[in-house]
Amino acid sequence: MGSANSGMIRKSLDYMISEQIKQHELKEQLIRYVDYQSNKGFPFGELLILHYNMFNGIKTEEIYSVAAAVEMLILSFDMLDDFEDDDCKDKPWSMEPNLALNATTALLFLCTSIIRNTGFKNKDQGISILSEYALQSITGQHKDLLNICRSEEEYIQMTIEKSGSLVALACEVGSVLATEDYPVEIETYSTYIGLIGQITNDLADIKTWNEKNDLLNKKFSLPILYLLNYKDKELNFIHEYYADQVEKSEILKNQELISAKFVETGAIAYSEVIKKIYQGKAIDVLKKLAIEQHYIECLLKYIN
Repeated sequence: MGSANSGMIRKSLDYMISEQIKQHELKEQLIRYVDYQSNKGFPFGELLILHYNMFNGIKTEEIYSVAAAVEMLILSFDMLDDFEDDDCKDKPWSMEPNLALNATTALLFLCTSIIRNTGFKNKDQGISILSEYALQSITGQHKDLLNICRSEEEYIQMTIEKSGSLVALACEVGSVLATEDYPVEIETYSTYIGLIGQITNDLADIKTWNEKNDLLNKKFSLPILYLLNYKDKELNFIHEYYADQVEKSEILKNQELISAKFVETGAIAYSEVIKKIYQGKAIDVLKKLAIEQHYIECLLKYIN
């Protein structure tokens, strides 16, 4: 189901951009960006369609237009995130930052315009949900950029705002277009899905020693927070690095030691436990829903 929906979402993205964007270079630019983004698939659009079908939404191809609109929002946020983190060196928008930033503005306005022009009865509620959760995500992103979350509680709250809000956005927009009377539990498990995905990324990040590595960039993630709070004199140089007292070269020459310490101190195990806790919470919430089993199985793929 996912791959078929993904193909339809991509088709809608290309069509909407071609129809709505009149300036030739901007149109070509956005198509290039969508082409690059399509390598990751369209999980937010697919979640939207899944929830629309879960609540027996009327069969219409317009749902693919809404899924495409949400993916436009996600693309614009991904691009902005890359510029804000200075992490777009290998992206197609890296060579044209001024044009790319203008393109993100086009995507943001286009996504709401597309939903507004559909025939869905509850489209205004859908736009309100999109705006509310998008603003929550921006709030979480601002906290992340400030790098101020220094505890497990603060980090989880920030991640739920930044990542969980976008998943909730997709799930709830799909639900409200099918029915106004959708269960409140959707917000809970969808935000947990976003958190689980970020913890998975955190764990992968500390194993990859490149320019995107969170520790090299003095960022805080769950395993890094655990490591920094662990009493071990061998780790003092990491505290000094975060305090700007030693150079990055000191971290790079101690890669093997740091990688070993992530395991020895229990930082990785701790992060995996937190992930399992929220996987369990999400599954518990799912069990409360009166939906068909095959939809639960589809959602479990995003949780496990």
